[in-house]
Amino acid sequence: DPNSKNLAAVSWVSPSVEDSDHPTGRSDKGPSWVTSIVNAVGESPYWKSTAIVVLWDDWGGWYDNAPPPQPDYRGLGIRVPCLIISPYARQNYVSHTTYEFGSVLKFIEEAFELPNIGPADQGYTDSRAHSISDAFDFTQQPRKFVPITSKYGMSTFLREPPSDEPVDTQ
Repeated sequence: DPNSKNLAAVSWVSPSVEDSDHPTGRSDKGPSWVTSIVNAVGESPYWKSTAIVVLWDDWGGWYDNAPPPQPDYRGLGIRVPCLIISPYARQNYVSHTTYEFGSVLKFIEEAFELPNIGPADQGYTDSRAHSISDAFDFTQQPRKFVPITSKYGMSTFLREPPSDEPVDTQ
């Protein structure tokens, strides 16, 4: 709730179509939109207890020389970028763990001591996924946030009306 200035323990934030980096958006605002979200959290009192996970839902159409792993009938599909931003994220760290979208859910389940949402044989991937926890070092002192510069400032997105369109229909 933006008026209460309180964040939920877990929040999913999705851009409008124009800011989504999808080719149909025909805009260069996507990276600045992500920057505005990261800066808003980073400059808030929530920074010291936050992990921001930036995921793309598509692979972009470029060639990927690594065949997708097939741990079960669903497989993992083409690789997509994942950025983990936190005062506890390992600095300059590149994980060689195979993550999947269920890896973020697995991390949330571990952090809040929650059970898996369902078994893998029924299509729930969080039970088989590797958590993103290896990207963090919770024994380190929290790093100070350093704001990120971008082409478009936060005010661009605060003034932008919602598109009321689904970001992805595939």
